[in-house]
Amino acid sequence: MNTPRLVLVLALLGGPHALHTGPRDPSIDENMVNGDWFSIAQASSEPKLLWKDSHMMFFVRKIHVSLKTIEFHLYRRIQGMCVPIIMMANKTKKKFQYTLKYAGHNVIFLEEVDPSRFLIFCIHNHWHGKETVVVNLLSRTPPASWDIMQTFKNYCKSHGISPANIINLTRTGAAP
Repeated sequence: MNTPRLVLVLALLGGPHALHTGPRDPSIDENMVNGDWFSIAQASSEPKLLWKDSHMMFFVRKIHVSLKTIEFHLYRRIQGMCVPIIMMANKTKKKFQYTLKYAGHNVIFLEEVDPSRFLIFCIHNHWHGKETVVVNLLSRTPPASWDIMQTFKNYCKSHGISPANIINLTRTGAAP
């Protein structure tokens, strides 16, 4: 499909957020993502968001889902030090969609999920009039298997993120 047609289709369907449908398995429940996780890979439409000290570079350690929120226990590298942070995103009326005020307005989508193995979050960050996309791959155990990494790469490709903008956090030494 050429670009003008894609833009028209997205506009008719509700913009880039129309690409987000949530997990394919209808039996998936948000509570299944509770527990310990490891950040495995990250991708972005904006390469500078993949830098070590970027405000969007996080390393998730735990997720807790409650009735109205999803809580991320994570680490962020600040001036070379790993600092623990807890961020709380609010659930929206749409299943598997959350909002978070941090460095602008963020809409977070829980996309691909195999609760015992991996999950993929896609974040649309709106800041200073610009929208960027950040995609995170989390795994229950590091490192992720080849098929999980391939699922992540395919997801990024289907959302217009270049393979050059994907980093494997387990190989960069960036993870805490």
